[in-house]
Amino acid sequence: MTTTLKGFLRNTVLVGALAGTAMSLSACGFHLRGSGGNYTLPFASMYVGLPESSPLAIDLKRNIRVNGSTTVASDAQSADAVIEVITDPEKTRSKSILSLNSAGRVSEYLLAYNIVFRVKDKAGRELLGPTQISLTRPITFSETQLLAKEQEEAQLYRDMQKDLVQQMMRRMAAIKPSRPDAHPTSTVSPLTLPGVVSPGSVAAPSGAPSSTATTTVPSSAPAEKATEPALPSRQE
Repeated sequence: MTTTLKGFLRNTVLVGALAGTAMSLSACGFHLRGSGGNYTLPFASMYVGLPESSPLAIDLKRNIRVNGSTTVASDAQSADAVIEVITDPEKTRSKSILSLNSAGRVSEYLLAYNIVFRVKDKAGRELLGPTQISLTRPITFSETQLLAKEQEEAQLYRDMQKDLVQQMMRRMAAIKPSRPDAHPTSTVSPLTLPGVVSPGSVAAPSGAPSSTATTTVPSSAPAEKATEPALPSRQE
């Protein structure tokens, strides 16, 4: 009985300690990468290439600021990274018929919400190529509940927008920015570089043509001439 009570008290203290640690980490602003929709972006500042009044831009900027270490720039020139929206989902979202009932009337629609975007640095280098994210949601339709269905449709679009922003944040958090001092790797073979002589080869004189020439090194031993014995003439 005593052993069981001690084990229970030990487990209780352990659970309480873990809960206290979690609360303290949350209070100091610590979050696991991707937990609660927060992602660590590898940029000090970012510019969102969408109109200020765009619901997607507002939601995206809010998520960028939540990180705490990345700010939203007011212009592209002062930002470390620029989000270029190639296809605006607010302009291209669609609603198509998904199914009909027995009377031939619409019973279900399919809502589509997609975006194509890319990320560049301040020098114009592409950090993330054109990326497409497509989302769809089915919605039932009833002629007797038009107002309720309109509200449900608007809510589904808002949900897709939030999901879209989270997927964008996840992809941008995985970007590895290029170093400013990085230089492109040369593809020229060291054997073809001017002025460099490969081991075992003989350098051509300075006045020689630039084309590759093969230099023959004379052997130290004298060359022997091959002689063939003279054949006797045949007499008839």
